[in-house]
Amino acid sequence: MEETDNLSSLLFIYEKFSQSEGKSQRHIEGVKSDVLKFDEFLGGSTDVKQAKSEDLRDYIRYLQSKPKWLGHPTIKQEHGLLSSNSVASKIRNIRCFWSWMYKEHFIDDNQFSNVKPPKATAREAVPLSPEEVSHLIKSIPLNDHRGYRDACISALLYGVGSRVTETLNILQENIHFDTGLVIVLGKGNKERPLYMSAKVFKGLYKYQSLHRPKVTSKYFFIHKDGRPLSRTYFEHRMQEFVKKSGITTNCSPHVLRYSFAIQYLRNGGDELTLQSILGHNTLDMTRRYVKLANRDIEGKLKKYSPAESLDVNF
Repeated sequence: MEETDNLSSLLFIYEKFSQSEGKSQRHIEGVKSDVLKFDEFLGGSTDVKQAKSEDLRDYIRYLQSKPKWLGHPTIKQEHGLLSSNSVASKIRNIRCFWSWMYKEHFIDDNQFSNVKPPKATAREAVPLSPEEVSHLIKSIPLNDHRGYRDACISALLYGVGSRVTETLNILQENIHFDTGLVIVLGKGNKERPLYMSAKVFKGLYKYQSLHRPKVTSKYFFIHKDGRPLSRTYFEHRMQEFVKKSGITTNCSPHVLRYSFAIQYLRNGGDELTLQSILGHNTLDMTRRYVKLANRDIEGKLKKYSPAESLDVNF
C-alpha cells in the first residue's frame, strides 16, 4: 500500500471513529484538512511512522510566516500573517490526530506529544449593544434574497443565541412556524429546541414565503442553487455589513451569540436556563458570560448609585 493511501485510509478510519464518539463533523473536517496540509508541507506521501517532532516545529515556523488566506480560491489575500490563534488551532488538530493514532496502536511512538502549540492570544469579545445590533441588521440591503436571508440569520443569531454553524445548518423541517420553535443540531449531534421572538418569527416567515429561492433543498438558509451556506462565506458577508454600518468594534457571527448571552443576563435571565439555551456542557462555560455581565453591573452601580449624591461626609 502506498503511503498516500495509508494516510488516506487512516483519515477515513479516524472520521468513522470520531463520528461514533459524537464529535462534530466540523471538528472532524478541520482535523482532516490540517493533517493533509501538513502532509503537503512535508512533500506528500508522508509515512506517519517517520514523522518527527522537528517536522512539526518546522511547520509551526512556516505557518507563523504565512500570509492570511494565501491560496484561498474565493477570499482575497489580506495583509498580515496568520494569527497565533489560527496557528495554535491547526497544530492542536494535527496533535489530536497523532494522539489518536498512538492510542489506537497505528504508531508505536507519538513524536508530537511534547510539541506545544504556540501560545494563543487571549481575546475577550466586546458585546454589541441592542442599538448596535439593530444598526448592523439595518445596514443589510433587503433588495434580493441574499440580503433578506443574511438579515434573518443575523437576527436569529442574536435572537436565540445559536452558534453560527448550527444556524446555517438548520433544516427546513426543524423550523416550526405553528409554535415558533427552531431545533438546532449542536455539538455531539444533540438536538436543542429554541424559541423565536415575534420579530424573528416574522422575518423568517417572510423569508420562507417570499424570498427563499424556489429550489429543492433540505436546508432553510441557502444559496440560489440550493446549497447550504458555509461558515467562512457568512463570516465574510458579515464583514461587508460591519464596514457598511460603521461599527468599529470587532464583530463576527459569534459576537452576536455573545451579545445575546450578555443581554439575556442583563435583562434578568438566569444562568442555568442560559446554559441550556447556549448548549453548554458545563455551567463553567456559561459563567464566563455571567462574569462579564456582573462586571458591567459593578461598574454601573459604582457610577450611578444614588448614594453618590448624598450630602454627607464620612
